[in-house]
Amino acid sequence: ALICLAGGFAWTGTIDASDPALLARQFTINVETAYGATRAFLPALRVAKGSVVYIASAAVMPGGDISGTAAYAIAKAGVLALMRSVSQGEAVHGVRANAVAPQAIRTAANISSMGEGQRYVERGAVAQAIVWLAGGAGEFVTGQTIVLA
Repeated sequence: ALICLAGGFAWTGTIDASDPALLARQFTINVETAYGATRAFLPALRVAKGSVVYIASAAVMPGGDISGTAAYAIAKAGVLALMRSVSQGEAVHGVRANAVAPQAIRTAANISSMGEGQRYVERGAVAQAIVWLAGGAGEFVTGQTIVLA
């Protein structure tokens, strides 16, 4: 299994007041890392009939709140598009691709950035969802996003 965990979050404010460099950075750390890892490991995943699990965000799912986070939301939506592309394109090789889309994960960095008043998803819950999707229990699941809120 390949687990694409690299990523990051940033407040960007309104589109007209945002810094285009933040969009480039969010795209690099969220989409380009997942794309590069997937591309590099795809030959091994095909041989193993393996699984890829991406980390998206509940914010980019229907009903999610993306106000003030356009660059982050655009990047995480890109991760979901990558997941769907791999799921559809690699099914013929037996490769599965899915995503976990948590609300904010409880980390020191997130608490520092967003404060204690947020609803956080515990890291263990994220890990359990990843293990389920990557392992044998999820062997017939592909192209899906599990939202953790």
